[in-house]
Amino acid sequence: MVRAIGCTLLLLCALWTLSLADDSAVLEGPYLGQRLPGSYPQMFARDTISVAENFEHSAAVFSPDGAEVFWVTNVNSYASPPGQGSRLHHMVLVNGVWTAPEVAPFTEGIAVPVDRPVFSPDGTRLYVEYSSNPSAESDNDIYVCERTDGGWSSPEPVSPVINSSAMERLHCVTSDGSMIFTRDLMTSREAVFISRFLDGAFTEPEQLGAPFDSDDNELAIVLGPGESYVLIATTRGGMTDELYVSYRQPDGSWTDRIRTPYECGGFLSLSPDGEYLFFLGDGIFWVDTSFVEDLRPEDQM
Repeated sequence: MVRAIGCTLLLLCALWTLSLADDSAVLEGPYLGQRLPGSYPQMFARDTISVAENFEHSAAVFSPDGAEVFWVTNVNSYASPPGQGSRLHHMVLVNGVWTAPEVAPFTEGIAVPVDRPVFSPDGTRLYVEYSSNPSAESDNDIYVCERTDGGWSSPEPVSPVINSSAMERLHCVTSDGSMIFTRDLMTSREAVFISRFLDGAFTEPEQLGAPFDSDDNELAIVLGPGESYVLIATTRGGMTDELYVSYRQPDGSWTDRIRTPYECGGFLSLSPDGEYLFFLGDGIFWVDTSFVEDLRPEDQM
């Protein structure tokens, strides 16, 4: 009798576990239905986006409407074509349910790693970065895809005034469509530039000073809601990754950088509402952005 009860309990537990596994395969709602993080960073979408056997190489980047997410990963669980390396993946929210992860169709046939997805503020453009000259490792360029009724268009070079024979790294796009990026100056460091978007075209890039640029190596830059603050991830000597915040002042200038409690890798993105920061670590992590207000100087409140 005891053995029969024990077997029954084991069977019920097995069925309950199987039911949980089946339910967990269906991801619904905002942010793939993940439990929201607090002030301590949490891995995002473990086993779906952050996968132990893979090598992620970006933050999770959500569209402004929250219905699509892109990220970069080198999938080791199945063989990538030789020489392709990291690929751009995405998921889409359809009727409240997220589709399975897949390589972004518009990157098919691109024989080099695709990197750094960034949305335009209105969600109609997606910018990516890759080398248009596979034989020149130092010649990354920025490309743009247009949202169409049938999905995304094929990537096209964003502008000849932005792309050059040097390496350009995409960081963020401002509310008016201007682009902030770094360019390798063929010296010991990169510099941060802005190319303003006027009358439907990008202008000749202008070099930005502090707080966007510094003597450190800027890994990632992202502007907060209303461009009231900027988050900047830097590294010193390739050893220490640090995250800083700077606040826009009423006259349009910026405060000095303030170090945050977090260490972040070379990619940053904010959720559409600015409530959460996504960044690269040993996987992709997210944390709430309450620290931004906690660190704001009293004279900036």
